Amino acid sequence: MRQSKRTSWGGPREGAGRPPAEPTKVVRLPVDIADAARRVAAARGGSASGIGAFLKGEVRTSASAPLVTASVACGFPSPAEDSLERPLDLNELHGIGAPSVFLVRVAGESMTGRGLFPGDIAVVDKARRPRSGCIVVACLNGDFTMKTYLKRGDEVILKAENPAFPDITVPEEADFQVWGVVTGSSRVF
Repeated sequence: MRQSKRTSWGGPREGAGRPPAEPTKVVRLPVDIADAARRVAAARGGSASGIGAFLKGEVRTSASAPLVTASVACGFPSPAEDSLERPLDLNELHGIGAPSVFLVRVAGESMTGRGLFPGDIAVVDKARRPRSGCIVVACLNGDFTMKTYLKRGDEVILKAENPAFPDITVPEEADFQVWGVVTGSSRVF
């Protein structure tokens, strides 16, 4: 018995494939950031390969602590009622929860002169426009870096804040994009 050939297989089908979204690009991420993105996306019930879910972080909890306004030279003051302000919410302080804010773990020592050390967590805002002198997370020819952004005329320089590392002059023809401006950092001792 001979089967007939089906001509309806293959080819484009209405509604099939990935829905149209913002344009995408292949970039190289440090393995720990890519793994973290997969874990976050999977925990949120999304695609395990979705870095977008990772970068569009959402905050599910809020925590605050009393802010003591008295100066502390050494030791810890007795928190008297007149030295207390309203509780300080660290999520609010850093803008965490805004769709444009994401966190990234600092790797390497090129930014120690600006107080960013390996293992620190940097708060990055994608909505802020880079200004000369600010710290940015940028993608240069598919590689991510965190440097001080300097703009001199049409020239962009990514300045290392450690003399052991070279500055990077961004060639005009380079594939270059600022992903966000560093607005704060956190360090656990």
